[in-house]
Amino acid sequence: MNKDKGTARRRFLSYIADPDHSRPVISPFLPDERVVAQTLQTLGEQPINDNIANEIRLASLLDYEPMFMSQFHELIFPWQVDKELSTAENEVSFIPLADGNWTKTIPRKVYSWNDDVPCPVQTEKDHFKLIAVCERISDQEENIRTYFRDLRARVGDHGVIVAGHPHPSWLGYQINPQTIYYHYQDFPGTFQKSMQALFEAALFVIEIAIAEKLDFISDSSYGLEMTSPALFLEMDLPWIQKFSAFAHERNSLFWYHNCGFTSELIKKGYFNQIGADVVETLASPPEGDNDLAESRRHLHASICSKGNFPLTLLRDGTVEQIEASCRFMVDQVRSSKHIYSTADAVLQDTPPENFISLVRTLRQLTDK
Repeated sequence: MNKDKGTARRRFLSYIADPDHSRPVISPFLPDERVVAQTLQTLGEQPINDNIANEIRLASLLDYEPMFMSQFHELIFPWQVDKELSTAENEVSFIPLADGNWTKTIPRKVYSWNDDVPCPVQTEKDHFKLIAVCERISDQEENIRTYFRDLRARVGDHGVIVAGHPHPSWLGYQINPQTIYYHYQDFPGTFQKSMQALFEAALFVIEIAIAEKLDFISDSSYGLEMTSPALFLEMDLPWIQKFSAFAHERNSLFWYHNCGFTSELIKKGYFNQIGADVVETLASPPEGDNDLAESRRHLHASICSKGNFPLTLLRDGTVEQIEASCRFMVDQVRSSKHIYSTADAVLQDTPPENFISLVRTLRQLTDK
């Protein structure tokens, strides 16, 4: 094994290309910025007001390979806050269109994407506003290019950057989860036009991301906690395959994220049809429904899986339980192409001692 101690970015990409001759990669998925800051303090370091710089420092101290995820839907939908109409309770935003402003009102104290929040696509007419915004994506080229270039400069070779996620079937977060399925049934033709418009806008963004040297193009979709195998094949897989092909045609890599109930989709071979270089997170209970070893066996050997340490165990468990679970995870995928990570983004209340134990234990086990 080549235990190259070069840059984190090089180690990560080398493992994807040639795992048999590369050092195993440890890459917790998007640890909460408060966890990063508190863990630095536990290690005797002072965090600064820069989340990326903080994680780069933490990754260096603990010897892991960080990944960073870019904005995406924000680059397509440039909402501007209307300070005059906004209140202490609600934030009002708008996007100027030829026939007037498209507006949205989001409660300040509520997460901005769930069934209870009035996302901007609420009626069939709103789909045509979404399409109009997507068709003007070239107006955003300079802002998009500057954003990606600055992000690459901030991360440097200290980690990999994943561009994503476009989410055509979610209309780039412009429709809430429940309404997706209502509109897909009630306005199928219009919904398809919205997905196509978002897809085309996403390709414009992806082209720039690749030119600005982001490492992975990505997409994501629901697991079976929210969709069905038939709907996955109909609403999600075709778009994901097109994104993957687009990336590979431009010598980029493709990353697929699904942190839900995916066991059946994997066993049916659907994930092998994506064309992904990396598939995460193969989440096990309680976050998902995967048996890691079994699901890994159903993935093609060329695919690099990533995951799947349970988030609640990482937050609530003892150091001894975390060490035991690390040993179990390593045993489950020891002969497979696998990046050691978590079942989704590391929760904000995760104790620093537990995060440190996760990374150090995995490094000790995989460097043998």
